[in-house]
Amino acid sequence: MLEAGRKDQAIVLLREVLREEPDNADARLLLGTALALVPERSEAIRELQRAVELQPTSAMAYFTLGTAQARFVDFDAARKTFEKAIQLDPTFANAHVSLAMILAQQKEWASAREHLMRAIQLQGQTPSAAHSHYLLAQISMEQSELEKALQELLVATSLRPEYAEAYLARGLIRAKQLNDAEAIEAFKKAVTLTPQDFDAQHQLGAAYLRVGKASQAIVHLQRASKLKPGDRRTLYQLCRAFKRAGKAEEAKACEQELSAKIKMELAVTANLLTATQLNNAGVELEKAGNLTAALENYRAAVRLDPAQGVFRRNLALALCRLGRWNEGIAELQEVLRENPDDAEATKALYIALENARAGKTAGAATGKAQPEPN
Repeated sequence: MLEAGRKDQAIVLLREVLREEPDNADARLLLGTALALVPERSEAIRELQRAVELQPTSAMAYFTLGTAQARFVDFDAARKTFEKAIQLDPTFANAHVSLAMILAQQKEWASAREHLMRAIQLQGQTPSAAHSHYLLAQISMEQSELEKALQELLVATSLRPEYAEAYLARGLIRAKQLNDAEAIEAFKKAVTLTPQDFDAQHQLGAAYLRVGKASQAIVHLQRASKLKPGDRRTLYQLCRAFKRAGKAEEAKACEQELSAKIKMELAVTANLLTATQLNNAGVELEKAGNLTAALENYRAAVRLDPAQGVFRRNLALALCRLGRWNEGIAELQEVLRENPDDAEATKALYIALENARAGKTAGAATGKAQPEPN
């Protein structure tokens, strides 16, 4: 049922099992996993912690708990849990990879690299090792070791030929090294594998433009523009491509669209100072305990500058702290649509979803989370 995506039915069955067999650790692991997918944060963690208590020597139990903790953006707890899984089973490759990802997120590059190297030793020359090599490449890129990164990406794509992200990363490195011929080949592969990827289409179009192939550039820049309408970088490149291809009318229309986009952004910038002042005043009001007035300030800041993630996140958190869970959830989802890597918003969303389902109407939404000045 879980594999088929029928989470709710799986949860019902597993609870029936646990009524008959409360010490069934496997059932608790499955139930915790299913609850994490719903997501039911607190109950999922409770079930997985109980499974660990029932199987204190099981590396898999700790790994499953750590995976849920990482999903709910509790990285410090996940790190300790993955470390325990490795202590119990030093040959558990996936635990090494998951711990490395946490360490990389915390910018402990040397330790992350060490665990990835150990995972690769355990995985061998198999497709499962491709992701480990890709992560090693990402660490090397963070440290400006581009040749090392290229070597890891080559290995990753040799082990998994359909690895689109690895081809895209390779193309970005080659473009940075001014090797557009190899960059184009890598971007073409990424586009073939993932034609709906904006970055792949944009990068391939920009690379074609750099080497003077304006007609090919237009094809991919237009696709990128459809995938992400109004993106100024893409519009700028597309206008240049039309000009170089001798398409005067298309170039003129493109430049008009770009000009309108720039004017709109300038208008937004003009509002930004006022929006920042409103947001910061909201922060001070919230610190003083006047949450309702703070909420109105945050809302006014968002109206003036809806693209500013900090303003919208503060609005969402204030709504949640007032127990207005559904409104807070909608705002948090909008924050994450624009910035999927916003860890604080992700954590707050899980908590808000849980409280909304539980029917709570009051209480703090995010524990330690504080409003942010801009």
